[in-house]
Amino acid sequence: MRNRLRAFHRMGRALALPGLLLGLASQAALAQAPDAFFRGKTARIVIGFETAGTYGQYAMLASRHLRKHMAGNPTVIVQSMPGASGVTAIRHVAQVAPKDGTTLLLAPINIVQDGVLNTNPGYDPAEFAWIGRMMELVQIGVASEKSGMRSLDDAKTRSFNAAGIGVTQPTSLNWHLINALLGTKINVVSGYKGLPDAQLAWERGEADVVMMNWETAVQRFGDDMRQGKVKPLFSYTARPMEEIKGLPAIGMMGSTEVEKAFLQVFTIGPWIGRSLAVHSGVPQDRLQAWRTAFDAMLKDPEFLAEIEKGALRFDPLSGAEVDSFVKQSASYPKDVLEGVRAYYERVTSEKR
Repeated sequence: MRNRLRAFHRMGRALALPGLLLGLASQAALAQAPDAFFRGKTARIVIGFETAGTYGQYAMLASRHLRKHMAGNPTVIVQSMPGASGVTAIRHVAQVAPKDGTTLLLAPINIVQDGVLNTNPGYDPAEFAWIGRMMELVQIGVASEKSGMRSLDDAKTRSFNAAGIGVTQPTSLNWHLINALLGTKINVVSGYKGLPDAQLAWERGEADVVMMNWETAVQRFGDDMRQGKVKPLFSYTARPMEEIKGLPAIGMMGSTEVEKAFLQVFTIGPWIGRSLAVHSGVPQDRLQAWRTAFDAMLKDPEFLAEIEKGALRFDPLSGAEVDSFVKQSASYPKDVLEGVRAYYERVTSEKR
């Protein structure tokens, strides 16, 4: 019996040794300075949509320029992970990806909305640490000339079709909200892979209205807007746009306290725009290394030249500023959240 016990203890030590060594290796990796840790590694910028849209555009832009300023000069690539209106990518970074600083997220604009308002989102918006923002998003809802729609009032007496991505994604949810807030009759066809696909369907005449980035509207449809062939209807913003004075902002359309509180959460998305984040479990010195690299990139003449050449929107903010605002916006009192969640569920439940 004694010999068996000795053998059992020897076997236990042998089985425990690899786990102990792995734990020590992990601790050693965490103890490495950012320069040593990132040298020779590949970092990913994960996006929740196809690369054809502005998520891909800004992620590619960052991947080309961040490396020059990042400690250890890691290779930086973009990984497209579409699904569930961007939530698949968010959950991957929250639940699956290593928390070592090698996985970045170009956050979907619905990251706070879905994280705060869904009952089981699979992540908490507060568990992300923000690296910085490249631009504040400005989207507008537009109608085609063929549709005959000249204002949102027209949709109170006639039915119109909208093209969108997913029910809870703002390209669709904006139209559902317009219906709920204003009593319009807009039928939303969701399921397009990305905003470019939805816009193409609109251009082909499959839809009467669609959401559009302001830059796309100006660059591709500027003449049509001036001639009245493309009609801007409202902006997906918290406040009226400087670019189009008099255009109503959806963030200002709430009449009840619940509607106003919901719209506050909903319009955090365009404020986040195209911002980079990592999981908050990433060691602080590596987060700071990314923030330092990001801030340096924003001043890089080659980066700025690409922004100017592509006529891209550029409204940068530091990671600390984005971090503070997102955490503040994601921490509403419980009684307010209950009302807002109930409203959100009413707006989306029949469309899921």
